[in-house]
Amino acid sequence: MEKQTNNQGQDDKLLAVINQLSDEIEKHTICIRRKIHMHPEISFKEFETSKVVCSELERIGIPYEKSQVAPGIIATIDSGKQGKFVMLRADMDALPIQENTGLEYASKVPNVMHACGHDVHTSNLLAVGEILTKTRDLWSGKVKLVFQPGEENGGGGREMIKHGLMDDVPDACFGMHVDVKTPGVFTIGEGYVTAYSDGVFITIHGKAAHSSKPQLGVDALNIAAAVVLALNTMTGRYLSPMSSSTFNIGIVKGGTAVNVIADNVEIGCMCRNQTKEDREVMLDKIQKITKGIVESMGGTVDIRIRVGYSAVYNNLDLTKFAVQTISANKNKLYEEIYAPEQIPQDFMTTGNCFNLAAEDFGFYSQKAPSCFMKIGVGLGSPNHNPNFKVDEKYIKIFTRTMALLAIKYLNKK
Repeated sequence: MEKQTNNQGQDDKLLAVINQLSDEIEKHTICIRRKIHMHPEISFKEFETSKVVCSELERIGIPYEKSQVAPGIIATIDSGKQGKFVMLRADMDALPIQENTGLEYASKVPNVMHACGHDVHTSNLLAVGEILTKTRDLWSGKVKLVFQPGEENGGGGREMIKHGLMDDVPDACFGMHVDVKTPGVFTIGEGYVTAYSDGVFITIHGKAAHSSKPQLGVDALNIAAAVVLALNTMTGRYLSPMSSSTFNIGIVKGGTAVNVIADNVEIGCMCRNQTKEDREVMLDKIQKITKGIVESMGGTVDIRIRVGYSAVYNNLDLTKFAVQTISANKNKLYEEIYAPEQIPQDFMTTGNCFNLAAEDFGFYSQKAPSCFMKIGVGLGSPNHNPNFKVDEKYIKIFTRTMALLAIKYLNKK
């Protein structure tokens, strides 16, 4: 009991420092967030956003390097003392959406909008970097801040990892995401929290002929119809009913005229699976079923698999550490945001929080013990919506939580 009391006393002192610093830089953090929000950039085009990040890192005094995967930035804060290595990640890209919020700081770029909160993630990580820099005497080891491009389209995290980002494997990796839920409510799942997602593109080749002489042709549209029907029954026959998987055909294109037997048809599919094993079964069956049907009906086929995002896997020990740390310090984390009696009773959702969304933090979690969490920023329109908004007063919860988890983990015996 005495040890727990001492630990809580140390946490209180640490959070008092973190809270003071987060309060001092809050207006600047929001200013940076709005600057990024007004000038959004799509995946792998975040060059102006990257300039803002570099300028802020220089202001704070954090050394950084430009990633080989442009325009990603990797910054390092070294305590100068031996210790653990923690990686913190933020994504910088926006979406091809026309903003419809009417905010005074709404996007100034036609048809591009931060509709998923990456402007919050980026400005928050800069704020966390400033706090960690100013508290270096309170922790040991080093922290890497990763500002990655292309989370929404193209897997910027995967590309940075291919170019050596995680060759030096961190002891822990943390990521955070805004959530359209009750403000301040945490969602921290255990194990798999997002899905593997892969695209499959099928091109069926038949033989053109006039519709008056169908026997001279090979009808690629007729073959495609059989393939579509067969593939849509796949999950119910080759995967366990208890598995979390979806299969969707979103594109069917073919034919040139109503009186011509179609010679080519393109089919585009999306696969989502909770586990690597189900992913392998689904991709294998798609290829075998498709080839079998096409060849039996006289056609040929090309199948291209676009390997997508890996599932995010929250390491059980690291997630337990995060849940316990946040739970033990919730009153301080919410200080001056909620009065103690106003803190949401169900302030955290844990356990099985799996959903079939895709998130390229999964590539980080495949390489190192990781914990990915969501924090509510206010009820309203969902992510990827032209009316998506963030209540900025809750950004401080992101900043305080990420700084606390990083320092507590670095000092963990």
